[in-house]
Amino acid sequence: MMPFAFGLFALAYSGLILFTVASSLRRLMSPMRAALGAFALSVVLHGATTLMLGEEAPLALYFWGIPHLLILPLLLLSARRQSNSTGA
Repeated sequence: MMPFAFGLFALAYSGLILFTVASSLRRLMSPMRAALGAFALSVVLHGATTLMLGEEAPLALYFWGIPHLLILPLLLLSARRQSNSTGA
């Protein structure tokens, strides 16, 4: 039960981070660029901190990497819908 709870927490955390950063970047650029920028920024920051973990790095990579990859299609779909609705 506990691994399921950790996985759910990781998925919720990734979704919150990616959509919040993309929403903030949306004020500066197009929705698709904001979504990709949010993903890239999150991967760079999480990747840098993961490298500092040493032998626990693979576990941390699974904790943020897999949820980020699961959220990315939803983020891109949302950005495409925003682009189509605003005509940008």
